[in-house]
Amino acid sequence: MGSKYTSAVLAASFSWNNDAIAACPPAEDHEDVAQEALEWQQLSHEGAQAESYAYPVPIRRRVTWRGLTHVIEPRQGTPPREPNRILELHGLMGAIGEQVGLAWTAEQDVQRLSQTRAGREPIHHRLVARAQAELAGHFVLGAAHSLGNLAVRVITLNAVAAAIVERKYSRAGGFPPGSDSRDAWPTLNSGLLSTLRRAADAAQNRGIHKVVCALAELHAGEPFDALDGRRGMDYHRRRPQSLPHASPRGGTVHGQNGLTTISVVAPSLEVEADEDLVHQVVVAAMRSVSSCMFDIRAALPAAVREEGINYPYGP
Repeated sequence: MGSKYTSAVLAASFSWNNDAIAACPPAEDHEDVAQEALEWQQLSHEGAQAESYAYPVPIRRRVTWRGLTHVIEPRQGTPPREPNRILELHGLMGAIGEQVGLAWTAEQDVQRLSQTRAGREPIHHRLVARAQAELAGHFVLGAAHSLGNLAVRVITLNAVAAAIVERKYSRAGGFPPGSDSRDAWPTLNSGLLSTLRRAADAAQNRGIHKVVCALAELHAGEPFDALDGRRGMDYHRRRPQSLPHASPRGGTVHGQNGLTTISVVAPSLEVEADEDLVHQVVVAAMRSVSSCMFDIRAALPAAVREEGINYPYGP
């Protein structure tokens, strides 16, 4: 929290019943994930200041952040290549922090549902607990793709690296700060990472390289791949039902050698509908995204400063 304004917020639960929330604390609090979400939200609170510090002025400035004081000498630094780029970095980080915070809230409620499952029919529990886990996964995936776009915008601080990315994504128009064009917000995939790696190598900026390496590690990891696979099944293909049913994917009518066989099957549950399995996938991905966020937050100050830009946030 800030002294005048709220700079970060986490919800303990999506429930309206505060007494019930207090009576059912989750077994795993994932405090490190919650803290990282708050850290990113708080950086958004500093966006306007960070943008102003990026520009040289004829006076000496002292900036204290998290107990560390940075001195910006008169006319020190090189202005960013574009106005409002530092501002957008902070704003995007705040949005990512909120996404991960909401994922954390939803996941905490999954644990509460699991702890109270004895009070519900198994089918009812599976339906609601799985849906709550999928909600958490939705925010985790959103944060992951936003991290890809954050890396794009860090890349644009460097003219040589920016040219590589902008040539690949020509319809993005240079990724102007504040753009709402779909073309300016690419999907986190192997194609984007290939371009970012080439751009980072060309930048010769250690901070930028670390940002891209952290993102590449997230994308290559099993947790992200598993959640991305679930998302494809749930959104684009046939989402497994949470109750046993008699409409199997393999079909009930088969023909071979001129003979047609028609089967009548009993209702059965699809393996992929297991709510505990979905929860495990989401938790692993949430923690992986949070770890990536930590690494990017640590690398960002160097990425900005190596471009000669005044940046008093971070060590």
